[in-house]
Amino acid sequence: MNCKDIAKLKAGLLCYGVNVDKEVGQNLLKSRPYFYDKGFVHAINANILGSNVCFSVAEQFSTVSPYHLRSAEGKFFVEDENGERVPIALFDDLPRTGTVIDELARPHSNHVISLWPSLVCCYDRPGKKCKFCSIETTPTQTVVPAQEVVEGLKALFAITDRYSVNLGGGTHKNPDEMAKYLIEIIEGIRTFSDTPVSVELAPPSDMELIAKLKKAGASSLIMNLEVANPELRKEICPGKSSISYEHYYECYKRGVEVFGKGRISCVLIAGIQPKEDIVSECEKLTDIGVIPTIIPFKAMDNCFFRDRKNCNREDLLWISERVGAILRQKGLSPQMQEGCTKCGGCSLETNYYTAE
Repeated sequence: MNCKDIAKLKAGLLCYGVNVDKEVGQNLLKSRPYFYDKGFVHAINANILGSNVCFSVAEQFSTVSPYHLRSAEGKFFVEDENGERVPIALFDDLPRTGTVIDELARPHSNHVISLWPSLVCCYDRPGKKCKFCSIETTPTQTVVPAQEVVEGLKALFAITDRYSVNLGGGTHKNPDEMAKYLIEIIEGIRTFSDTPVSVELAPPSDMELIAKLKKAGASSLIMNLEVANPELRKEICPGKSSISYEHYYECYKRGVEVFGKGRISCVLIAGIQPKEDIVSECEKLTDIGVIPTIIPFKAMDNCFFRDRKNCNREDLLWISERVGAILRQKGLSPQMQEGCTKCGGCSLETNYYTAE
């Protein structure tokens, strides 16, 4: 397979998920009890032909995916709609620590773990929740105390120190309180490790918190606009759109000042907005040194948009090829940023940045 063939396969896996053979799934459940958990947080991460990829296996759309996960002679492979088989390597599960980290952390590559210690979101209220979001906040759900997260990571890093960390999750209370919560976790990590820590959060109203995140030891920031057009944002993100488009860009510029070019990134979601809007927004973002990440919309069973069609594979390829060209033109490599952006499992920028 050449680079374009790999990108096409990866785009299909990202957009449509994977239909897992029943016997394969049952065997994987023995070592990965969370294998069939629903939602974006619990999607499966693997490497295929040298490219990290994140794909859904537990959603309704996965059951009709043209891609199948099969196994033979102890090895896994993906079979596409043409019957072609491609080897795929599932990442090793993390060693058990006996702490809360066993439930929180997932390997997104051989060198990146992601954890969402907050699945509580201030925007998850009637009429306010982002319509693409599959997080379900229950009345009894609470944020994992920062000290418990730190103690768990310390126990993990005492066993293995090969991972960088990506911190994200629902916006606890409000963006400023979420930033303070993440600062507490990062400060705790820095007492035992200098591993890169990438942080995903909504733009805080107090922009000095951006500098405090850097001072605490954050390596890079991800602040997701998700929808480019402000009016469409209000429709799709009725709660989160209270953070103005202008404030996002103020925080992007401040973030670049503090962390440097290429160390701030922004997710835009393909499949719920005009693809031309996404490419235009990527020009604006890269002009100030922000790396865009294009993630395809998937109709997760637990999201408001569950009845919509998933992002089309060809549209994702069209957008990603153009964004890759923009990144090359502006000299902004996804490898400049640690965590999700460098991992590249949820999008195609890492593929198209290096494509000829």
